[in-house]
Parts: sequence; C-alpha cells; structure tokens
Amino acid sequence: TWRLYVGFFLVGLSQPLYQCTPALLSASWFPENERTMATGVALNSNQLGIGCAFVFGTILVETKEDIIPYFGLLSVIASIMFVGAALQFDDAPPTPPSDTARGVKG
Repeated sequence: TWRLYVGFFLVGLSQPLYQCTPALLSASWFPENERTMATGVALNSNQLGIGCAFVFGTILVETKEDIIPYFGLLSVIASIMFVGAALQFDDAPPTPPSDTARGVKG
C-alpha cells in the first residue's frame, strides 16, 4: 500500500503544472479578450485526454497481460509529444499581444 501512497503523492506534485500553467500561457500569448477562452480550452484539454485514455484503455486492454503494453504505448506517445512540444515552444510571442503580456515578458 505504500507504493499507492507514493503514486498519489507523485500525481499530486503535477497538479500545479497543469492547473496554473494555462493562465500564465494565455496571459503571455493572447490579448485580454481571448484569455478566458484560451485558459478554458487548455484546462479542459486535460480532461479530454483523460477521457481518451479511458476509452482507448477499454478498447486496447482485454486481459491483465495487456496492461503493461498499454502503459508502454501511453508512455511512448507522451514522450514523443513532450519532445515535440519542448523543441517548438517559446516563452512568449515575438510581439506581445497586449500591454499586460509585455509586462509578463519583462
């Protein structure tokens, strides 16, 4: 059971990243009139991803032996997406979309 608690703890460490990051990104990349929509889309995309994992999990996992390959597939997809995003991501656009975005950039 201790491994379960360690897993919960590790998942809890990720909460600030996906809960707080969308607001900062929308402040840097979008003008004031688009920030609410950008933040909402970013936050709800997490829930969409969880839903897709549940749907594809029920399709791809039929026996308990299928669980490890399924998690391996998820790990490979997540790693590829992370590397692609990390290589292409900029902190802020070249031209700030608003005065407040200019202040965030420095």
